Amino acid sequence: MSSLTGGHKSVVWILIGVLLTVVVSLILYSFIGALVVGVFLYYATRPIYRWVDQRTGHPDLSAVITLLTVGLPVLLILAYAAFIGIREVDQFFAVADLGQPRTVLEPYVDLVSENSEQGVLGVLRNNLARVGGFAAGVMTWLLRLFVIFTLAFYLLRDDHKIERWFRRCFENQPSAVTFMEQVDDDLTTIYTGNLITIGASGILAVIVYYGLDLVAPAGTGVQFPILLGLLTGVATLIPSVGTKLVYFPYTGYLVWQSVSSGETPLWFPVVFFLVTVVVVDTVPDIFIRSYVSKGELNMGLILLMYVLGAVAFGWYGVFVAPIVLVVFIHFVRDILPVLLGSEAMTT
Repeated sequence: MSSLTGGHKSVVWILIGVLLTVVVSLILYSFIGALVVGVFLYYATRPIYRWVDQRTGHPDLSAVITLLTVGLPVLLILAYAAFIGIREVDQFFAVADLGQPRTVLEPYVDLVSENSEQGVLGVLRNNLARVGGFAAGVMTWLLRLFVIFTLAFYLLRDDHKIERWFRRCFENQPSAVTFMEQVDDDLTTIYTGNLITIGASGILAVIVYYGLDLVAPAGTGVQFPILLGLLTGVATLIPSVGTKLVYFPYTGYLVWQSVSSGETPLWFPVVFFLVTVVVVDTVPDIFIRSYVSKGELNMGLILLMYVLGAVAFGWYGVFVAPIVLVVFIHFVRDILPVLLGSEAMTT
């Protein structure tokens, strides 16, 4: 009788746990974008935080210093790159007369154009009805930033406590502990390693392309340097060919432009190619990728997940897709064989 009563109590607690999980999940889902960006910021700044904490010995202070000096600039650079990148992609589609792809960018282009051309005073003068929407948008993003930095702060400060709790809960299931350790390692590789490579390579490429544009002869130059730099950074994920997929075709375009016009000297495409090979292609591989990229993840699959994640989830898909990919890979590779083996043993 007592065992039956105990069984009923267990069922009740399980139902309560399921109900609480559903409620918490619904609340968190409304901020899913901010949460995954917070996870990204945690992984991206964790090495710096641990270095700072070793020297200060105050976890709270170390987390604040890390987020203000590293985390905030990283998010500002990403936001600026997205801001300018959307404008340049739209301009490229307009020049190439690609109307259909432009419709996909319309919501983002309208927001960028309104903020960059009219400004706050322009919005106030021209359309008071939009002021409320603009203010609501600002408040929404401020709330998202609060969630991002709050989550990153507590993950940086208390990740060791979370690790101890997880190990204590699953001390009798080593496969679960191993699973989470491997997920953590691969997310570190993606967020701390590959995104640093993408960001550093992209920024370097943008600087180089802007510099080349300044010395270019009249009538030529590097069009859409921000967009070209971002594509160069992303292309670093592709094994072997990498950035060559970007600057080889663009060099061909510059040569064609020079030959077809007959007025532009051919030396600029040659200089563009040589400088890009040395500075943009070779330097990141030697001084960046070899230090920050590691692991056994397929880079082509990661690149595909970045693209598909952005299409499927929107702006935050770039951050959530790697989490989905890593968890799925390790579940299929490490947990599923154990489950199938257990099932085979019971049957």
